[in-house]
Amino acid sequence: MTIPKISVDTALAVTDKMVKDAPNGAAEWTFDQLPDFMVEQPNLFQTITANIARCFPADEEVDPELAAGKSLYIALVTYRLIKSAVEAEELNQLFAEGETDGIQDGTDSSS
Repeated sequence: MTIPKISVDTALAVTDKMVKDAPNGAAEWTFDQLPDFMVEQPNLFQTITANIARCFPADEEVDPELAAGKSLYIALVTYRLIKSAVEAEELNQLFAEGETDGIQDGTDSSS
């Protein structure tokens, strides 16, 4: 199973719903989503927040272009983490199927 490509219609529908769910802006939506995200994906949450802290130290002034690049970096790292998790799950399923076929120990039942 690969990560499905996101269609323009899906992207627009999700962002439209986000705006409707949080009429006061992105910060409101983000903080509304955090509790569920922290429970559902604690390791991903920790990785993202650690990257944010590393990319945006409190004592540094933020250049808008640099902030955009750093934000894209965080998004791409997150994407790679999810893609790797999907690929690992595929491998786990493949090996689990092999175990049920007697392939785990290098033998099969045809001998």
